Amino acid sequence: MRAPSPEQPTSEPARPERVAVIAIHGVADQKAGDTARAIASLMLNNPGPGATYRQADCDTHLLPVPPLTSMVQQRTQHQDKNEKAATEGTAAQKAYVPPVRKAMRQSKTSDFSADDWISTAESDDAGVVRAAKGRGPLTPRELKKSNPDIAFSDYLLFKSQRAEPDHEAYEATRVRMTRDATDAQGQPTQQRIDVHEMYWADLSRLPGSVARIVAELFTIVFRLSQLGRDAVDRAAEAAGVNRQPRPPGARRWACLASLQTALDWAFANLLANLFLQLLLIGLVIAGLGGLARFEPAPSALSLTELLRRVLAVAVPVLAVWWYGYQARPGLSGRIVVGLYALLAGWLLWAQLPAHWVVGLTWLALLAALADRALRIARDRFPAARTWGLGLMALTAAALLLHVALNAAAAGGTDDLRHWVRAGMRVVEYLLLGVVGWWGVAGVLLIGWLVAGQSVPDRDAAARASIATGRLGLFVSVAAFVALSMVFWAVLTNIVELGAKNVDYAPFWFGKGIYWADGANFLHGRYEKSTQAFALTAGLTLSLLAYLVAVLVPSLFAELKVAFGTSERLGHWLGAGYRRLDFFVTFLTSASVLVACAVALLLVLKQCGVSVGGRIDDAVVWVSALSQTGLKPLIFTAATLTAAVSLLGGFLSRTVPGLRMPLDVALDVDGHFREFPRRAIPRARIFSRYVSLLEHVAAQGYDRIVIVAHSQGTVISTELLRYLQFRAEQNVDARVTELWTALNKSRLLLLTAGCPLRQLYAARFPHLYAWVTAEAANGGGPSAAKVGVDRWVNLYTAGDYVGRWLWGPDDKSYTQVSVPPAWGAMPEHEACLGLGAHTHYFDLDQAHVARWIDWMVTAPR
Repeated sequence: MRAPSPEQPTSEPARPERVAVIAIHGVADQKAGDTARAIASLMLNNPGPGATYRQADCDTHLLPVPPLTSMVQQRTQHQDKNEKAATEGTAAQKAYVPPVRKAMRQSKTSDFSADDWISTAESDDAGVVRAAKGRGPLTPRELKKSNPDIAFSDYLLFKSQRAEPDHEAYEATRVRMTRDATDAQGQPTQQRIDVHEMYWADLSRLPGSVARIVAELFTIVFRLSQLGRDAVDRAAEAAGVNRQPRPPGARRWACLASLQTALDWAFANLLANLFLQLLLIGLVIAGLGGLARFEPAPSALSLTELLRRVLAVAVPVLAVWWYGYQARPGLSGRIVVGLYALLAGWLLWAQLPAHWVVGLTWLALLAALADRALRIARDRFPAARTWGLGLMALTAAALLLHVALNAAAAGGTDDLRHWVRAGMRVVEYLLLGVVGWWGVAGVLLIGWLVAGQSVPDRDAAARASIATGRLGLFVSVAAFVALSMVFWAVLTNIVELGAKNVDYAPFWFGKGIYWADGANFLHGRYEKSTQAFALTAGLTLSLLAYLVAVLVPSLFAELKVAFGTSERLGHWLGAGYRRLDFFVTFLTSASVLVACAVALLLVLKQCGVSVGGRIDDAVVWVSALSQTGLKPLIFTAATLTAAVSLLGGFLSRTVPGLRMPLDVALDVDGHFREFPRRAIPRARIFSRYVSLLEHVAAQGYDRIVIVAHSQGTVISTELLRYLQFRAEQNVDARVTELWTALNKSRLLLLTAGCPLRQLYAARFPHLYAWVTAEAANGGGPSAAKVGVDRWVNLYTAGDYVGRWLWGPDDKSYTQVSVPPAWGAMPEHEACLGLGAHTHYFDLDQAHVARWIDWMVTAPR
């Protein structure tokens, strides 16, 4: 409290201190306003000693959210034609690459790791960020070297700004309270406390759309591999692979980074697209084969012929309508369109056989759906659609060629079974492509594994980066293979119905065997393709079993069930995380050996080489186990698919907890995600957060306390570091004025379940080196570097997301329930004893309430 001035009458009370509490949630499925109300309720029910909290009201207000621009201001977008002509031949012009080439480059590495962002940024504004040592602000290249985390935030803002994002509005929740207490002299004191919420879940989470949920599920599968690739890229860059001349050992790091990139690229762009083409052809067989089974006797009007006549009328009419809707042609244009429509109708009605008309229409519809999926993938993985369209064109060409050959061999008969036989032939081509992919990938995996073990200068950061690369690639590939096998198991039943009673002679798989029933051939291919499912599932489940064993005590704590002491819980969880990298290395090595052994057996079998009795018996046993394991998964997957298709939107809206695991993964991934450019999560969250801070700063509060949980702690610390650095550089008036206004108040930070050290610095050590490199409070991040006066970190012994920030790893997990006196150290943390990650703001968390109250009232 401020003491009254001597001139002021003692009977007049001092102005109540005004405090702003900014609540920012973490990973979970909160609704807007939940976190602010939870913290306000916590304070109302658990006031400090001798204090009471009174709630005044709860309201919301709309805030404009203009995009937060990067430090690199862009001038090239605003140049007129004369200025662009004058700059011809400059670095900005040389940095341009055609979209396809740029997408190919972006699919191999992030623009943040490439020189394209830096050269473009430096050409746009060469003096925008040069340091203060008499040379002006840092260039982007210097910023990336000295403060990679700040550079990465600025890079994401830079890319978002170039995509010209839309302005938004944010409906902010505010809870007003009054705190009454008595000071040491027995005089009544009062504080006005406003709890503001910084809500960001809607910028990172899933909507209720089923299609979006499926798209994001597969996005996460591939993104884990990309995150591992980026971690290895940064470690290689830190080892000097881009320096000239290269330091000793940099060549091995370059080899490791190249192999990691090659595996990630081939996985996301080739293997995934091969499976997409298998799905496309499977649906061709299922649809056209099913239609062929319902054909009537030859004397009656066939269903194929009826569809041909309908299409002969519908296609030209729809084409004319679409042309008229899209454009306003003159008389000549209408005449040309009419002639084209007549020509199309004549071809469809009289010239093309019915099976061609129906088959091409079905193929075009499936290709359009596949292209829609590729467009969604392109927004997240730039080269996915380019390679997907290329493979789709080859697949369609092979299919049409074999349809023509089959029809010619049958004397030009009008039969949809020509398409089914052609589809089975293309399935063989695609399966050969998958086998070839695994053959090449097996060699690369061996080299990748050896390179990871042989790189020199393996300090803690290097080892962690390599482990992250292994973990990301292993989980991505294993999850994709398991999902693909389950989908293939579900789809094969439908495809086999389409191939029922259609004879087929294979050219490669089972060459020389004539199949009177194509369904039997496809079923055999399904069994052969999934015979290693037991091995894949077993290796994946090994990692899952390890994590379950480590996390079981924490899960009991999450349910508020006592499971031992806090010391035992904390040390068990810590030991499990420390051994995770070793276990992943062992599991990855075993997976590579198993993959190579399976690939070798497949090649030998295709070449007709027998490998011996026991090995053959083992293969048969594994294959039988795989089919046994897939049977319940087929039923489960089919049931879930039907449920999601019929009730997915309803369940997503009414039972959002069903989406929680995917929501959590998306929140963490969204912090690093660069695509789609117009909706980069970190850029949008930072813009909203800055708008809220500007609103709070304009109110003239005496102190501002940020209370953050989980992922919200990462967002808050990174934004504060970024704003403080940017204000020191005096780059633009908006941020400089905001930081000046914030520092007129007392800025304090309380974090709970903070994953900065346990997750982010452990998995991405080069990007988050500042977390462990600073020496504050025995080793850890500095409150001053984050721009706050005090930083208090709270954690529970069983928090599997985030625990301590300062000091050595062998911390004590003894519960600290009473806040200490306000000491000289600006950083302080306390263990809250038994507990996990999601209950810090529950009403029974009296200790958390005491710590928040301590920050609200503690003197300077």
